Amino acid sequence: MHTVYIIYSPSTDKYFIGQSKDLKITLWQHNAKTNPATADGKPWEIKFTQPFATRNEALSLEMRLKKKDRAYWEELINSAQPVA
Repeated sequence: MHTVYIIYSPSTDKYFIGQSKDLKITLWQHNAKTNPATADGKPWEIKFTQPFATRNEALSLEMRLKKKDRAYWEELINSAQPVA
């Protein structure tokens, strides 16, 4: 099982989109500052998740979301509807 996620940092007012096989460990890594892209944003909060059976499916959504803008992500988060 792979999960696409959107996390948010209140301290930097930024979102980060990724995919993971183990979201619990991944969130810990973001908050432990082991990822240079998110090191300044601690604490990160999970705002959106969507599970997929395969990594390819998760990567496909991750790439599509990264091409969208902040308004789209916030609408997705607020609607809490999975993306097909």
